Amino acid sequence: MNKLLCAAALGAALFSVPSFADIGITAYAGQTLNQKISTSKGQEHEIVDDTHFAVSVDRHIDGAKYGIYYSVFESELENSPTHKVDSELLLFQSAVKRPVTDNLQTYLGAHLGVNRISTNFVKDDTFFATGLFAGLDYQLGAGFSVGTEVRWVATIVKNTSAVSCDNNPDTADTCSWHFDNESLSQFQASANITYRF
Repeated sequence: MNKLLCAAALGAALFSVPSFADIGITAYAGQTLNQKISTSKGQEHEIVDDTHFAVSVDRHIDGAKYGIYYSVFESELENSPTHKVDSELLLFQSAVKRPVTDNLQTYLGAHLGVNRISTNFVKDDTFFATGLFAGLDYQLGAGFSVGTEVRWVATIVKNTSAVSCDNNPDTADTCSWHFDNESLSQFQASANITYRF
């Protein structure tokens, strides 16, 4: 957690330019959907779909925006609710904006960063994450806007788990948290509110 906050502080330094005009702070709430993941022992786990909360700080320029996105998601394994799985995303993002009407605009972007996965049964692990996002933004006035967004996050998990495993398929070691997938896909659908100053 401390590493993520330090990285966020470093990212905020990107905005330490002479003019802070048109900085946007956005709060998000929504649902995260998760795909199944396989282990090196052939087990399949699915993380329960649940609510996420997020915040982003972005610099808005003509036709684009860029900044930092931080999201928290708390869940558990579907086949074992006592096994908690939390996910913290810290992503650097950039998007292109296009007007639809005077007050409505759409945007499409990409992000790059890390996904820190914490559980109550193995050591925390941090993975590389990337993906795409898109949304609609409606200007309310006085610096406020509301919107909706969908975000795809691909977390690269192949052979990077911190858990040490016995890879012999004939042994009794279940090694329940050593991923065999190339990536874990998560989809976020959010409603958001932005204040720009």
